[in-house]
Amino acid sequence: MEIHQFYAQSIGVRAPWKVTNVKINAEKNQVEVRVECKRTTNWVDPESKERAHVHGWVEREWRHLDTCEYETVIQAQVPRLKLKSGKTIQAVVPWAEPGGRFTKRMESRIIEAIESCKTTVGAARLMRVSSDQIDGVMKRAVQRGLMRRRPSFMTRVGLDEKALRKHHHYATILTDIDDSKIYEVVEGRTKTAATQLLTDLPEDIRESIEAVAMDMWKGYITAVQETLPNADIVFDKFHVAQHLHKALDRVRIQENRELRAEGNDILKGTKYFWFRTYADKRSKAAVEFRKYLNADLRTGVAWSLKESFKRFWDYKRWSAAIRFVDAWIGSIYDSGLKPLERVAQMVDEHIVGLLNHLIHPITNAAAEGLNASIQGLRTAARGLPKFETFRIRILFHLGKLQLQPAR
Repeated sequence: MEIHQFYAQSIGVRAPWKVTNVKINAEKNQVEVRVECKRTTNWVDPESKERAHVHGWVEREWRHLDTCEYETVIQAQVPRLKLKSGKTIQAVVPWAEPGGRFTKRMESRIIEAIESCKTTVGAARLMRVSSDQIDGVMKRAVQRGLMRRRPSFMTRVGLDEKALRKHHHYATILTDIDDSKIYEVVEGRTKTAATQLLTDLPEDIRESIEAVAMDMWKGYITAVQETLPNADIVFDKFHVAQHLHKALDRVRIQENRELRAEGNDILKGTKYFWFRTYADKRSKAAVEFRKYLNADLRTGVAWSLKESFKRFWDYKRWSAAIRFVDAWIGSIYDSGLKPLERVAQMVDEHIVGLLNHLIHPITNAAAEGLNASIQGLRTAARGLPKFETFRIRILFHLGKLQLQPAR
């Protein structure tokens, strides 16, 4: 096989283009591959499908896969086409995506490197390109993936927030629970942001959504009620558990302060005892924990009330679940523990969304797992100054999109 044929096949050159020259540039440590076509070639207007007028030529250069540690550079003059609509565009070449600075095969390898490295710095070092070029590849890959994404019915979704950086910079994230993927991300944690996220969905997808797992924030609730006519709101059980954990800790802090004023340090350093799960009741930790439960402490009462609410999620019938909640709320008020009373009031006000969990046993656990991955991306990037950069990286790694360029 001749060297011209080798590079034509490697690069993906097709008629009317052909490799006309291959040169080693020792100074630049490059292999320069010249690709040309006849000036008399007829070009088609992609909009009207009629013949397009050639309105000049522009010199272009693309990076290809390295040859024996030499950078391989493709050089060609590309025609500028005057379309019937009046627009002027560059003709599409078979070896590269429109606007790309790499050949398709090079871009494909860069995408594989990003997926393997998880950091743009690592992928840039491996592929011997700049971080800015990596960002460009990711942006084009996500744009391709979103264009290829076929509308598919989602029946169960999650609506969640994620802190982008300090000082209350948030994003609102829509998750396809059944497919464990992030569908889209918008900037902000507001009703407007959530409404935008949901109204941007095709109408048939909005109508197919049966349940939305979310927290009890009013802005999200209103956005779902206004935009998803067939969806039940399901309040996330981990969100309720979080509120109960915080209430328990407030009781512990207050009681510890009072006891230490009396010279009693029994609760000192016990914070994490109250948040553990003791699967083995005979373990040393479980035996020690029972010492605190038997010490007639308000914190022990709060812990028992917190733990007892776990039974709610096992009910199958609304009537039985409602009787349980009524009794549980009564026990909260009988205890006189103000932090838990606030949680009881919240449960009472949002009881329908909690009961919907019996019909749709979904949570934002998938979203929380994806949030951990998002945090990893943010940490690896040492902070992302622009929201759009953050969005691109989330969808690239967690959107399950078809990212590779077409061959």
